[in-house]
Amino acid sequence: MKVDTVVTLANNKEYLLLLESKLVGEDYFLAVLLDSRGEPTVDYAVLKKVIKDGEEYAQKINNVEILKELLEDYGEQYADLYGDGEEV
Repeated sequence: MKVDTVVTLANNKEYLLLLESKLVGEDYFLAVLLDSRGEPTVDYAVLKKVIKDGEEYAQKINNVEILKELLEDYGEQYADLYGDGEEV
């Protein structure tokens, strides 16, 4: 799994991976749900990379404490990529 790729969850929903973060040795991704045409929707999720029997899988995360830490990191990554909105 890597940023700018599409993954399909067990429920057949497709997500585009936007940002990656490591937390306690685990890989997490901020992802956006894609519609039937492959276009981004307004629905976002945090996905965790899981390796089982040598295969990579994505699992949605709902743990509030993990989400809080990751969202802070994703906010910093976004600011680094796109600036904080202030003109120079």
